[in-house]
Amino acid sequence: MTETPRFPDAPESALPPLLAAPPWTRAADTAEPVVFKVKSAKEPTTVRWAPGVREEWLNAPYAATHPAEKLPDDTDWHALADRFTSGEAQKEDDTERSFLALMMQAPPELGEKVLADERHWDTYPECHYNSVYAAVAARHELTAFPFLFYKVKKRRYFNCLEPFLDAAVTQVMVKNFGVYPNERQTERWYKLHGGDAARLTVPAALRKPGPTRERAEQALRLVAREHGHDTIVEAARHYGDEAAAAISTLRTDPLDLYPDPLPDVPAELAPEGLPQVLLRGREHALPASATRHLITLLAIAHAQPSYPGVEPVVEALDPDSLAGLARALYVADRYPKLWASPAVQYALLRFGDDRAADLIGPIARRWDNWDTWNRGGTNVLGLFTRLGTPTALRHLHVLAEKAVDQKRLRPFAKNSLERIAEERGYTTEQLADRLVPDFGLDADGTMTLDYGRRRFTVGFDEHLKPFVTDEEGKRRKTLPKPGVKDDDVLAPAAYKRFGDLKKEARTVAAEQIKRLERAMVTGRSWTPDEFRTIFADHPLLRHVVRRLVWSAGSASFRVAEDGTYADVHDNAFVLPDDAAITLPHPLRLPNASAWTEVFADYEILQPFEQLARPVHTLTDEERAATRLDRFAGATVHFGRIMGMTSRGWELGDKEDGGFRRQVMTMTPDGRHVMAFFSPGIRVVAPEEYAEQEFREVIVLSGRYSGKPVSFGDLDPAAASEIVNDLTRLTS
Repeated sequence: MTETPRFPDAPESALPPLLAAPPWTRAADTAEPVVFKVKSAKEPTTVRWAPGVREEWLNAPYAATHPAEKLPDDTDWHALADRFTSGEAQKEDDTERSFLALMMQAPPELGEKVLADERHWDTYPECHYNSVYAAVAARHELTAFPFLFYKVKKRRYFNCLEPFLDAAVTQVMVKNFGVYPNERQTERWYKLHGGDAARLTVPAALRKPGPTRERAEQALRLVAREHGHDTIVEAARHYGDEAAAAISTLRTDPLDLYPDPLPDVPAELAPEGLPQVLLRGREHALPASATRHLITLLAIAHAQPSYPGVEPVVEALDPDSLAGLARALYVADRYPKLWASPAVQYALLRFGDDRAADLIGPIARRWDNWDTWNRGGTNVLGLFTRLGTPTALRHLHVLAEKAVDQKRLRPFAKNSLERIAEERGYTTEQLADRLVPDFGLDADGTMTLDYGRRRFTVGFDEHLKPFVTDEEGKRRKTLPKPGVKDDDVLAPAAYKRFGDLKKEARTVAAEQIKRLERAMVTGRSWTPDEFRTIFADHPLLRHVVRRLVWSAGSASFRVAEDGTYADVHDNAFVLPDDAAITLPHPLRLPNASAWTEVFADYEILQPFEQLARPVHTLTDEERAATRLDRFAGATVHFGRIMGMTSRGWELGDKEDGGFRRQVMTMTPDGRHVMAFFSPGIRVVAPEEYAEQEFREVIVLSGRYSGKPVSFGDLDPAAASEIVNDLTRLTS
């Protein structure tokens, strides 16, 4: 095995600055925070508008999703204003509409008269839309401010204060800075008012340490980011040189604003045990110290996604190298609290590639409900959805179908898969059709393994299990190990490739054969072009496609060994361009017996029971009934009932005493089939009642709908499958 080449360490001058000298390695500032007791400047309230905002607010109530309705132009505005100032309007219906009309349609002096009357402020309508108060602010500005400030102090949303500036508004903004649901509103206010807002915020930023000071400092940092550090220093100079000196020490460089304390980085993530991380160009690698800083940076980015230091560093590093680091970090990680430590989670979700998906997918599939809930396992889905590659989506599909955690991970994966499928114009099943790998097989579905002096050809049996034949066409039980006369490079590589192929094909084969069987039962169909590209011409699936009978409308055909199509009489068959191609259930295949003879003559083994599938029909009495009693009284071991989950059934919900007393399935058209048994399987001790007695079987119109339907309403193939499963179970 060749060793991975080592690359020379990059000189410090070539490193991203943040990895050469990160701010978190500087000596900590241990000085006590400077505290000044200063009062906010007593300044009159002023108004400042961002470009276009006032015009937008003036029309906001009438451009909303549910636009306000104006009053007629001939409304007696004086009388309406008098009703508000007298308190009579508050007793009428539709007060909010009348209030808006008075503010926006009436002569301005009438609206201002009402706004100036403090006696009835508490009785004026609590408008349900911010656009109403915003429109009042836009039209009446300073005249409306006392009323608006009184109203919005009690509300969770106060966007109408955006144009106003004074000490009282500043207090509201500081109190709510960074606090849901007003983060964006407070940020807009500080960006608009800049240095003037900073001047009124400085007293709060110099008070004794606590939540108010922290929020005020955050607000000043925002102003510094938008308008420069000198802006907040000059704003503080309004209160004297000492205040300005104190504010000048405020950390406003975004790179200095990392979490304190730093996120935990486990000791096992030491750079010495990890692969080298290369710079772009792949000529130099990060030294160990820079790799250590990189891992710390990844942990910071997980805790604080907005930290600006990440992107310049990522841009300077080789993407493949980062992907390799992510995989190595996950393998080395032993973090007990989460599914991976913070740095590893960020690395995998941000840089992970298909090999990372192959690594984490099978592990995530085994997580139970405790893992995904207590260790945050559901966010691993971000790796697969970000990649969106066939490999990643295959893992997502497996999680959606087979994840052990059925409460969170499985439905979350299913929702993600449905969203991706919809974005691409497919159903989830249509998307899954297009995710089957070809494993690098040739167009004829084979693979040549070159040992140098000899060669072997890979083929597949009816279960998609790979086998090899030698150059004489003789099938061998296994691929021989490379010998001394074989090429010492080609032979080991070919031997390893076959071993990998067997492992890769095992999982894919089982899944695809089950999908085909499900398609037969549900009656899925494909266009001729889809059939050719997805099945008949697919290097892997062609091996099972030719072992099945297909239908094109009312006609049936098979795919011959050479890829041509033939009917039951072995005549050439041409797919009609407008035909719906299906994989027929024997109930939908009138000439099933003739096809059975054809397959026997050619010694074609099927991947699952199609032609030999047991077919069950209901009696007339059973078709008319809403319950099926043919299995009543049968005794079954609880293990066999639990095994029904491998055939698409599921156990019922846990009832009183911790028992499950039903096994259920959904038909292709959404009917809910429930088979009851007693005394029930106890969740904590299923062996306590090993033998279970079957009772009745019912069908509901939908999942837990409570509306029974007759068995005759079922599709005959669906009914046959239900009876077949229960017959196997109880026999």
